[in-house]
Parts: sequence; structure tokens; C-alpha cells
Amino acid sequence: MPYILALDQSTSATKAMVFDSQGQLIDKVAIDHKQYYPQPGWVEHDADEIYQNTISVLKSMLKKNRSIANDLLCLSITNQRETIVVFDRQTGQPLHQAIVWLCRRGTPICEELIKANYSERSRESRV
Repeated sequence: MPYILALDQSTSATKAMVFDSQGQLIDKVAIDHKQYYPQPGWVEHDADEIYQNTISVLKSMLKKNRSIANDLLCLSITNQRETIVVFDRQTGQPLHQAIVWLCRRGTPICEELIKANYSERSRESRV
């Protein structure tokens, strides 16, 4: 029977899940990661911690479910989307903590753009 291995990088944890071909959850492994608040309204994550947690949940899931390893059909990945990490092109190492989608450090920039009448323009569809 084919299985789907899903990796979910959420705001608070890294999760690996295995589903059968009918979409039923077979197993789940999760590891929380630390939230950093360097200033009021700012939210960051340690990109290295997230990477290590990703490796750990995948290894743990495959170890717990050895019998399905050869029947994995695909890997599905979901993440926070708006969270950003900048990496060094040469080393692949993060240059800073991940700036999390919850972070409000960009609010003053958005407010300035709204004052400059860019709010409607930002909603325009571009083809």
C-alpha cells in the first residue's frame, strides 16, 4: 500500500506525519522549537534548530515505521510561507534568526506605504 510522508513546519513545531492512500493518519511525530522575542512585537526562530528538528522527526518517523519506508509514494512539505531566513550563499548557513510571520517589525514600512497611497496599488492583479 502506498503512503504519504508529510512534513509540516509550523510556527511552534516541526511535525512528520504518515498517511495511507485513503488519507488516514497512520502516525505523527512532533518536536517543538523555541520562540525568540528580542523586542516587543518581534518574533524569531533559530533556523538551525528547525533544520535539526526536521532531520530528527523524519528519522524518528522512519525508525518507528520501518515497514512502510519502501512504500512511500511522496513527501509533502508545508511551511509558514511568510517566515524568512537569509542564508550565506557560500556556506549555506543562516545569516540571522528566521523572522517569523508573526513579527511586527515591518509594520512601520507598511504604514508609510499606506500613507503614500500604495495600498490600492498593492491590491492590483498583475499578469
